[in-house]
Amino acid sequence: VDYPTQPMQVIASLWNGENWATDGGKIKIDWRYAPFVASFRGFSIDGCPANGHGTQQCSLPKYWWNTGTYTSLSATQKIAYQQVRRKYLTYDYCSDRA
Repeated sequence: VDYPTQPMQVIASLWNGENWATDGGKIKIDWRYAPFVASFRGFSIDGCPANGHGTQQCSLPKYWWNTGTYTSLSATQKIAYQQVRRKYLTYDYCSDRA
């Protein structure tokens, strides 16, 4: 049976990386807020079957995520995005140089 016809699931894990993943251990977890819980509600996802031929076909315009609405943010959306980052982002794994 081909992969896309198999049931799939979404799994998340929470882990303590405060000694190495948080700006070299400078930012610690506030354990007063434990236990930490993650949940998914109303989750749905669309995908592109690669069928063993690479992923080029997943860039075709027939997929909704490749249309103009989804490939860039408007000026208003960019401002809103930056405001949310400034207000809520405490750590960015991608910019951690430690």
